[in-house]
Amino acid sequence: MSDRALRIAAGAAALAGTALAAYLTWVHYDQSLLVCIAGGGCETVQQSAYAEIAGVPVALLGLIAYSAVVGLVVWDTPTARLGAAMLAFVGLAFSLYLLLVQLFVIDAVCTWCVVNDVVLAPLLAAVTALRLRT
Repeated sequence: MSDRALRIAAGAAALAGTALAAYLTWVHYDQSLLVCIAGGGCETVQQSAYAEIAGVPVALLGLIAYSAVVGLVVWDTPTARLGAAMLAFVGLAFSLYLLLVQLFVIDAVCTWCVVNDVVLAPLLAAVTALRLRT
């Protein structure tokens, strides 16, 4: 796969993640806008103590990280590729931690959070492939 195709894939995944995180950030502040796709676990997760870190919504942290990845993919230098890969790796690791918390501590699963995990995995693959080409 060419660098251009990888950058397009990474950019598309990062933009999808940005949109998802923006929605979840918005919903954090106005829970009446939450549309839970299946099972009703979204409300439980959004209202849990794990939805914030030091008063900052986890969704807002995701929005910042995804936005940074978009910028780094556009910038496209060796340092930017490393930064994007690091952000995607940390994001996926943190998302997996949060998935375990949902399953074993909160006992509810947010569908939107799982969609986030599905976006992060190919993003990490694409930015890692770009980084390895540098």
